[in-house]
Amino acid sequence: MKRLTALLLCTALCLGLTPARAATQEAFQPQSVQDGKNSGHLGYSDVDVHDWFAPYVEVCVEAGLMQGTDKGFEPGKVLSQAEAVTLAARMGASLRGETIPAAGEGEAWWEPYNRYVFPQGGINSPDEYAGRWQFLFMLYGYVEDLLTPINDISSILADPEFGNDAMILKYYNAGILTGVDKYGTVAGGKSLTRAEAAAMISRILQPELRLTFVPEDYSPFIAAYMEPGTVVFDTGVTAEAFLDAVNNRIYNAEYGFKRIGAEFNWHSVDLNGKTTLEDINSGVLEDLGVTAAQGTQAYRDFDYQVYYSRLIDLTGKTFEPDYAVGVGS
Repeated sequence: MKRLTALLLCTALCLGLTPARAATQEAFQPQSVQDGKNSGHLGYSDVDVHDWFAPYVEVCVEAGLMQGTDKGFEPGKVLSQAEAVTLAARMGASLRGETIPAAGEGEAWWEPYNRYVFPQGGINSPDEYAGRWQFLFMLYGYVEDLLTPINDISSILADPEFGNDAMILKYYNAGILTGVDKYGTVAGGKSLTRAEAAAMISRILQPELRLTFVPEDYSPFIAAYMEPGTVVFDTGVTAEAFLDAVNNRIYNAEYGFKRIGAEFNWHSVDLNGKTTLEDINSGVLEDLGVTAAQGTQAYRDFDYQVYYSRLIDLTGKTFEPDYAVGVGS
């Protein structure tokens, strides 16, 4: 399972990257930290057996893909491009049973790894951070055949830039990635840490570590022209809480209409003298413990009818209960 004929990557990276932390040679050079000075898991003082990343570090260390430094394993250290290409090369060589030669005289420590991954030229900013998409791209030619799907994700709506990328979706469907939030956001240009890289590598090598994942529905935020963290009321209420309250109130209104055998109508006047629209809005404010005066521009710009119409267009369904409710029941 761990052996395959790898497809060589044939294009150089063309991402524009932002300078971040500088890489150090020690990050991927074999060094023993099990010298009695460190008492943590695997001999690393900064890895506790209860840390979320401990099982992943163990897999990568035992596979010879990652080593510690004289400072420990450094799980929170941001991965540089030089370190990322080194990890990808070690992964590829391990899978193919090959050996990567040591750096020649006058060469930087990472150059043989760079040549292994990119025979026609590769990274040119070794000290800048490696983006998440960039790292996964480096690995892909070696591991594509190992990405057996266990999830069924066709798109990550929360990430319009990377959420439809065929390569990225293979990683998601194989249980290697779950994104940076519950909506599955890829954040392809974001940096990643050594711990996060170890998690990705370990899930590829050991299928039992892979994760089943269903991203939460992001359609409401698209329909509302908001992001989850958009502040809707100056009390700190965000779009996440606001749209949840809105959806609940619309559902209840639709349920009420269906219960009496009537069609949902925004402008129908209730016994309290309010229209359905006014009822839903006042109910949302009550549920959130806020007033309209506390609303930010996002609230003032929000149109319940336009929002719900867009949501129906996106999802192809209303909130109306899909079961019959008899009059008087």
